Amino acid sequence: MDKQNVLIPLDHISAVMCNYARPNSARSCVKRLKELGLKEIIVWNNGAKPIPEATINLNHSQNQGPIGKYYAALKTSRPYVLIVDDDHLLTDSGLRAFRRWGRRFPAVAQNGSIFEPPFTDYHKRTLYRSNTVRKPQRVDMAQPNMGLLIRTSLYRKLLTHWAWGAQKVISHRPGIFTTDLEINCAIWDLTKERPVVVPADPKGYQKLPDEAPEKALMNQKGIYTEKSKALRWLVAHGWQMLRAR
Repeated sequence: MDKQNVLIPLDHISAVMCNYARPNSARSCVKRLKELGLKEIIVWNNGAKPIPEATINLNHSQNQGPIGKYYAALKTSRPYVLIVDDDHLLTDSGLRAFRRWGRRFPAVAQNGSIFEPPFTDYHKRTLYRSNTVRKPQRVDMAQPNMGLLIRTSLYRKLLTHWAWGAQKVISHRPGIFTTDLEINCAIWDLTKERPVVVPADPKGYQKLPDEAPEKALMNQKGIYTEKSKALRWLVAHGWQMLRAR
């Protein structure tokens, strides 16, 4: 039997999530992960109440932003880390897609983008979703809001990568955070492989109503200007895009 076609065992996966301003959705996401059979669920609580169903709660008095998902995964000894956000529920189909393709690529997701030249504007990108691709699609940036599976051995190298230098060009004010650009640049630089959006049929995720739209990162004033700053810095320091000439 081809080992590449064998699903990653559930007990090889640790799920991690940040909990900030959507307590009901966050708890629903953790409950769903348990229903899907995951046994280790680590939650980084950004000034939020711990989630009783989580295996491990890491509590912080102030909002550290989405980087908490990367610190939290340092607590696991399992070979794979599944990052989820609190605005989407993972379905059985989505989890099966991760388990099927996770051995073949350094990072697999259900949501991703390919940037368009000259790679200076975060908005100029083509989007891909697991319910629209028919085969694995390499992307420049995979996003964790619908799930992102990474090998733990790679995961542990991300937090000390030079890509975090992009943080110095960002305006550090409440509500402004970037991690997706830095993490994906680090994945490419460390492996020389692209993250991949994998197909899921039926749909691998379910969007939840937003409990706190005013606190959502995408709704913070100037967030896309800041993301564009980080993108330009990373490209200038060596991140090579798929559509680079």
